Amino acid sequence: MYNDDMSIWNQFCEIFTQMSWIPAVLLGVGLIFVIIEVFVPGFGFFGITGTLTMVAGIIVRIAVKPGLNVTQSIMMILLVIAVFAVCAIIMVHSAKHGFLGKTGLFETKSTLSKDYGEVEKNLRKLIGKSGKTVSPLKLGGKAKIKGKIYDVLSINSYIDAGVNIKVVEIKNNTIMVRKWFE
Repeated sequence: MYNDDMSIWNQFCEIFTQMSWIPAVLLGVGLIFVIIEVFVPGFGFFGITGTLTMVAGIIVRIAVKPGLNVTQSIMMILLVIAVFAVCAIIMVHSAKHGFLGKTGLFETKSTLSKDYGEVEKNLRKLIGKSGKTVSPLKLGGKAKIKGKIYDVLSINSYIDAGVNIKVVEIKNNTIMVRKWFE
């Protein structure tokens, strides 16, 4: 058993000690790109390029030394799989502990502002209030309501400046108005 273990260890060492510089560079660059992908997730350029480069490194290593036996080829493939597994574990662990929480892939915060609900609640108080357009409403424009100027949308159509309006609805934090004749 001891001899078999040494034999496997020797075969493993032989993979790298007798490797020419081309597969070594391909495997190294691929490994670096895969590690970069772990910390900048999204399976983009670095993930795809790193994977392809590592596969190319294995293919070149096997092609350059045709005497490479099946055991050594399997060892190289298992080594690449192990690298991917370790990177995946690091990525999941980092995501759970907040390290990657600031990246787009693992963003846990809402894109809405903290006061989104409060703004709409305050705007809802304007429903039924009247005001006057400050600019022409070509569907959208400005109106003065209760002494304050707001961005508003007309639910009808074009409304000239200086025309009386009434707030009829709040939709997605947008004040909807129509002409109002007092």
